[in-house]
Amino acid sequence: MKLIRIDQDVWKFLMKNAIPLEDTPNSALRRLLGIDKKRGVKSRRSRSAKGRTDQSAFLMPILEILKEAGGSAEVKQVMQRLESKMKERLKSVDYEKLKSGQVRWKNTVQWARNELVADGYLSKDSPRGVWEITEKGRERLKKSASSTQQAEALASH
Repeated sequence: MKLIRIDQDVWKFLMKNAIPLEDTPNSALRRLLGIDKKRGVKSRRSRSAKGRTDQSAFLMPILEILKEAGGSAEVKQVMQRLESKMKERLKSVDYEKLKSGQVRWKNTVQWARNELVADGYLSKDSPRGVWEITEKGRERLKKSASSTQQAEALASH
């Protein structure tokens, strides 16, 4: 393994795009660059919609929005808040329509929601059209906030 030095701006970019409690700097770079860990080549997924905002970028914002909304919200509200919250990260490719007619970023958010349900962070039993954060999701937010604060404290020294 090689050691590299990065400047403060690159570190901040990595922190902004890393999946809290899951990514290492190396895994974040691999994901952001589209490098498949097993083969050392760009993954198929990254070629299909080059430059799109990755599904993982929506995970924490979805949890944050639901917490701010008191624990649950209608999908339409979540989407509106997400678009506002993510406007600086969404790219033109994210606004393209898919063959289904759905806008790409909204489709990606639906997949992110499925991932959050599968991981137990969102309720699988919430009423149709409503997303609801679970206790496990609230705990993940707390852990994410504390790890981000720790990393920022280390970076500032």
